[in-house]
Amino acid sequence: TLLYAFFRSLFLWVYSPWRPIARFSRKSLGTFFAFSNKLLSASVISTTVNNIYPSLIAAFYPMSQVAYFNQAKKYQDIPFLTLANTFRTVAMLILSEINEQTERLKRVVSKIIKSIAFLSFPIGLTMIVIAEPTFHLLFKEKWLAAVPYFQILTFAGMLSPFIFIFQELFIAKENSKFFLGIEVAKGVLLILLIVLLFPHGITALAVSWIIYMVISLIISVMLTGKLIRYTLFHLIKDIGPYLLLAIISSAVSFLLTMKIGNNVVFIILNLVITGTSYILLCKLFKLEMLKEIEYWFEKRKKEKK
Repeated sequence: TLLYAFFRSLFLWVYSPWRPIARFSRKSLGTFFAFSNKLLSASVISTTVNNIYPSLIAAFYPMSQVAYFNQAKKYQDIPFLTLANTFRTVAMLILSEINEQTERLKRVVSKIIKSIAFLSFPIGLTMIVIAEPTFHLLFKEKWLAAVPYFQILTFAGMLSPFIFIFQELFIAKENSKFFLGIEVAKGVLLILLIVLLFPHGITALAVSWIIYMVISLIISVMLTGKLIRYTLFHLIKDIGPYLLLAIISSAVSFLLTMKIGNNVVFIILNLVITGTSYILLCKLFKLEMLKEIEYWFEKRKKEKK
């Protein structure tokens, strides 16, 4: 994390022409304060909300269950946070440049959403299928009890990158009210879910995270519709085909390999079968993101020649 922060700061100084000046500007401070204070408030709320779960679990459940949940959450977060941060960086640069062009914004957001769906769904569903043999292979019997939590949280994790992209849109459109509003709504929603499901155990709390993510995504899309007319219908249209093909691919892979007893063979075959069948299905149905990737590779080949 420290190395990432260091090199990120270094490259900003190298590649960005902007430099700070010695003179303090009250006018600039006044211009940005109204916007930034809402972002700060949203960040505080988000951090608080994200720490409610581990705090509650640690306070009211046995330490063994806490360890299993935290282990599952930690490993589930890795691919989706990586995916989200990658696309957030791209989205921040592109969306801020075209923030006054509504139709173009809508097209760009749609393409980013499709790109995330193309990767997030097959990765997530494959993680769910190979979770138990992977945990057994890496951690032996010790952490197998974390597998159900990992699988449940992975369903929620698949949706998180989409929410981050909509947040970047709100920032690009300089609409900090929406950014703050959605964090407040998410906080209220999470507290309500905890009150309803906390008595039913830690598994119910994990399931509530899926509900939380789904409703948060719906709220984000509703607000996005007010800004660029990108509605829930557009979201379903963009992500639906990739989700369906990912489900089919992972289901076929699981059915073909379910009787294999060797963990390594099971994992490798699932990765190969799911990946191959998913790409072939995307090609068969001529989905946009696969065509984009093929075009990019063709372009790279021509450039090398």
